[in-house]
Amino acid sequence: MTKTMPVAPLPAPPPTSIGLARHAERMRSRLADFWGKPVRGVPHGMDLFQAMHVTGSGHEPSPSILGSYRTACHTFAAAYRTSDVWVAPHSMAERITEHPLVINDSVVAGNLEDPAPARDGLIYFPTPLLLGGLHPLYGIAWHMEGTGDELAVDIETITATRLAPSRFPPLLAASVQLPRGPYCPNSVITLRQGALCGYSDYRLFGAPDPASGLALLLAFWDLRRPTEAPDAHTSPDEDLVSVPPDDSTSRSRKNGRGRRAARKRHIRVIREPVHTHVVGEQAARTSSDGSGPSWRDDTLRWEVSERHQNRCPNPHQHRAIIEAGGECKPIRVPVAAHFNGPRGRDVDPRRAVRVVPERHNPRP
Repeated sequence: MTKTMPVAPLPAPPPTSIGLARHAERMRSRLADFWGKPVRGVPHGMDLFQAMHVTGSGHEPSPSILGSYRTACHTFAAAYRTSDVWVAPHSMAERITEHPLVINDSVVAGNLEDPAPARDGLIYFPTPLLLGGLHPLYGIAWHMEGTGDELAVDIETITATRLAPSRFPPLLAASVQLPRGPYCPNSVITLRQGALCGYSDYRLFGAPDPASGLALLLAFWDLRRPTEAPDAHTSPDEDLVSVPPDDSTSRSRKNGRGRRAARKRHIRVIREPVHTHVVGEQAARTSSDGSGPSWRDDTLRWEVSERHQNRCPNPHQHRAIIEAGGECKPIRVPVAAHFNGPRGRDVDPRRAVRVVPERHNPRP
């Protein structure tokens, strides 16, 4: 009797800004190598393009199509090498899936050059996007060429490498060569002169359809709300973290002696509170203008009576379960009476709720 071993979850990055930034940089670097580094003279990404073509058309690509795929591999690799990289806050994954652009039936793209925060970019989701029946998405990348009517946009959705071939036909799953790293593109979407199309049968890759992929990207651009500071390197909504470039896949000569130190890369870590909805009267009161209470300076402790709340049944394994593509359905449990608020402060008998804004979930 044979035993089946469960699939190990993706390693969780350290829950610090530097740890998340290093993880995002590693994703960018390995995807750049996947598209650009040749294997026996052929870019590694060509194998994925051929698999996508077979699932989409049912036959092998012609020499002319292979030439266009080779060009696309070089274009994607060059874009990844110069991409701006963002780390999304944990709350953004759910907010993107609830965004009006994603839940509506149609998508109006408009002029993509106006909302785009960069010509080439990559967003890493520590908490992956979970769309019904699809593989979890750990990243979205985009590459823009040209301008005006000649603008061409390529979008990639990125999932776990071990999940990408799970829906392939047996022969394709046994032959396709995917990245050696933990992440793999599971869809490539192109938008040229208003025509939106994909390279593959997205259902076999567990990927969103082309319109949904575009909507996810536009939702991120909308939620990020780029507000650049005068120095163009920082933003009031982001922290800029400098990390050394990932070179774990490169071979060094003579143990790297005599080489010049590689320039650090700047990773933008989006701050969590920026993406929290403000409701009720608290929308007009913020601690920044001095008219409202400040959580850090003014908040006292308050008493919370016994109540029932929806809680995760696996709190200690929740992150690992979600990153492995699983689901934790909340259960209703009793919560004993307790005190909330900063420790070591007096109790305010007038308050029974927090002063920070509540999160708004449009789904019932």
